Amino acid sequence: MSGLDTIKMIGDVITKIDVMRGSLLPNDPQRHDLDNQRILLDDKQKRLSRAVFDDTTQAFKDGAAKLAVLNGQIQDSLNKLDSLLNTLQLIESFTNAVTTLLSAVAPFA
Repeated sequence: MSGLDTIKMIGDVITKIDVMRGSLLPNDPQRHDLDNQRILLDDKQKRLSRAVFDDTTQAFKDGAAKLAVLNGQIQDSLNKLDSLLNTLQLIESFTNAVTTLLSAVAPFA
């Protein structure tokens, strides 16, 4: 997976979060959790897109592979209507994995 593919995948998760947020009332605590995750992912996606890094390193490949697995789990979770809490936990794991990837490939971004 290339750097651009990874950045697009993060954007896809942000879009999924936006769709989920739209189905919740503004004062719903889960909506606030989604809002926070969206803000974090958006910031990290911007930092990653501005960073200059080598997407052929093992650190990048490992991080991108972890993101791909979590992205698949998020999609599976979204297909189950009763698993919002599980989806939130997966999104938090995805956000943490993006942080780890960003730290590994662009520590000063």
